[in-house]
Amino acid sequence: MIYQWTDYSPEYLSVIETFLDDTARTFTGCDEGWQEYYECLLKEPSVCLGKNFWTKVISLDECPIAVIALGLEDGRLTVSELIVSHEMRKKGHGTKILRELLMSTQEIFGVSFRQAFAVIFPDNHASQRAFEKAGFVFESAHPDGDAWNYVYDCI
Repeated sequence: MIYQWTDYSPEYLSVIETFLDDTARTFTGCDEGWQEYYECLLKEPSVCLGKNFWTKVISLDECPIAVIALGLEDGRLTVSELIVSHEMRKKGHGTKILRELLMSTQEIFGVSFRQAFAVIFPDNHASQRAFEKAGFVFESAHPDGDAWNYVYDCI
């Protein structure tokens, strides 16, 4: 594996907050910051941290470069957020992280899946390219047009 995948803990909060520049805030659910987003997800009744929901800090050479939040339900892996640090954007890390996730889910999280899913804003072209290069395909637009659904089917 290229990256180190570490469970999120509050010690990473200050680093992750630096990932949330204006671009990241525009295209994520983290308008109020990472910790509020994370705590909101944990309050969902169906969420069980470490069993069907995970947040991981992704590092390269022991330096955190991204954070990911994802869940698993009925064999469907949902990427809720993938935020790459500003300094590491446009270098292919988003695609590489997604590919590593898809190929090593059992090793990283101890689970397998049959399909992966992501919702991406129509104006978030960088995320669209990263997900598409990793093998996701556009499935549909939300009825109000404010988001697009992408899927990845295991072969």
